[in-house]
Amino acid sequence: MYSLIIVEDDDNIRSGLVHLFPWEDSGFTVTGDFSNGQAAWNYLKAHPETTAVLTDIRMPVMDGLELSRVIYENIPSVHVYLISGFQDFTYAQTALRYNVKDFLVKPLRHHSLMLAFLKLKEELDRTGAAALEPERPNQYYEQIIRGVKVYVMDNLRTATLEEAAARSHLSSSYLSRLFKSRTSLSFSEYLLQKRMERACVLLEDARNKIYEISDAIGYDNPKNFSRAFRSYYHLSPKEYRERGGELP
Repeated sequence: MYSLIIVEDDDNIRSGLVHLFPWEDSGFTVTGDFSNGQAAWNYLKAHPETTAVLTDIRMPVMDGLELSRVIYENIPSVHVYLISGFQDFTYAQTALRYNVKDFLVKPLRHHSLMLAFLKLKEELDRTGAAALEPERPNQYYEQIIRGVKVYVMDNLRTATLEEAAARSHLSSSYLSRLFKSRTSLSFSEYLLQKRMERACVLLEDARNKIYEISDAIGYDNPKNFSRAFRSYYHLSPKEYRERGGELP
């Protein structure tokens, strides 16, 4: 694991970053948290091996920009990430001279924070800074995909991309791209596939009415279900049942 300290004067935000974010999934572990830049700098002087610092800009005693400067001048191997409110952003660009790694705009988004530190981990891995498990980023992505698939199977009738994204703490557009890249199917294509597969199972039991099957997998109108089934399998639900569950 790479080491990280978090510097934020808001106790609630700092506690959330330390305890609620899954840092281990990005290859990092939090070794300290501080409410101002001076306390963080005192720690870094005693622990110059620290890999990264995630710090707010506006803080008492020593702000994030001054902390970035002293790190740059004394321990340039430490990677600094600034947390910036919208009003701070233009001003924070002056920190570029201190080799700040990136700006993360408040309110922090789970996927933005995760991707920023996964990218850093991959860069450090490539340079041989430490011997870590190379599959951790892939494991993180695969965990998301598995979670989405479970959600779909548990909610065939009502599943939506927006709900899946909210459960994954990702934006809908990002989850859509991620799901497509990992499964070769769009979310809607995967949902349709699973609905049609479930329909086939239900159709094999003659006690299940077609309108009941339609409703069970998310079609309010049986005609829309029959149309979708025919488009997918090239025969109607009735014909599938009459063929004893055999597809063309």
